[in-house]
Amino acid sequence: MKSTMRKWVGEGIYANLVALTPENRIRRSETLQNWSRYQWGEKVLQAYYQYHPVDAYMISFPKCGRTWLRLMIGKAFEREFQLEHPEILNKILKLEPLYELHPAVPRVRVSHDDNPQWKKPDELEINKDKYKDTKIILLVRDPRDVVVSAYFEQKKRVALWEEATRNPQLPDRELIAERLKPYEGSITEFLYEEVGSLETILRFYNIWAENREVPKSVLLVRYEDLHQDAARELKKVIEFLGIPPVSPDILQEAVEYTSFKNMHKMEADDAFKSTNLRPADKADESTYKTRKGKVGGYVDYFNSDQIDYMNQQINEKLSPFFHYEIK
Repeated sequence: MKSTMRKWVGEGIYANLVALTPENRIRRSETLQNWSRYQWGEKVLQAYYQYHPVDAYMISFPKCGRTWLRLMIGKAFEREFQLEHPEILNKILKLEPLYELHPAVPRVRVSHDDNPQWKKPDELEINKDKYKDTKIILLVRDPRDVVVSAYFEQKKRVALWEEATRNPQLPDRELIAERLKPYEGSITEFLYEEVGSLETILRFYNIWAENREVPKSVLLVRYEDLHQDAARELKKVIEFLGIPPVSPDILQEAVEYTSFKNMHKMEADDAFKSTNLRPADKADESTYKTRKGKVGGYVDYFNSDQIDYMNQQINEKLSPFFHYEIK
């Protein structure tokens, strides 16, 4: 693909293009805008956007607040770069397509990395070399709360996943299709399941702790810290992506836009026209993506023995890198 791009734009232009790093946003933006004034400029931009590498990945185990964070980032991008498009809401939700609207917007790809929710701990991929040349925003959440949200996802929302399994390029597609069915047991039974529950969550986290030196850099973002001060955490993410500081007003607007109340309303209204933010059953609150959004909500679902079990597993097995030790 790189040789094709060289053929389109020429060796010299290609060399200058790929040399522009994510940290040098202003120079890259000015360069591409200057090129666009020429007749060949449109082809250059098309080639750039097609082959420009991903600047960063946002990676998480499912149900860690990924939709919340990417909407915050997307809204901040929209305001900071004055982005306009007929389908801007959908692009904000997906996040990655926003880079096509302005050359200074970083290309951020959102991924659950290895679809761990459908795997046993020993089935998880342990080699992360594919991320060695990029940045990673690693979003995590208290594993006890993740178990609760994962249970409702697998019990109430699996029908929304079926379309993804039709994609022949989906990794482990046959395995996922085989396991993609509504969970029939109780939340207590789910806690001890091999596939996609506490043991898988802890292993997924630990694999990333063990590989945190592999990518160019890793920014750890915790769901609980987002709840405590979303604007502060959003500011960290934006600066990590190499964007000059944005105004506090933009940060606050992005935070308010992604309040639980507003996200729940947008989901109920199907504002994004996407299964990424759509209830499986509009009349059933437990089928919403924005179901509760609580910190520490696991206490409403498990008894003291089950909580003791989770606490023990976390203290004995989870890397201290995530700061989830239970005292």
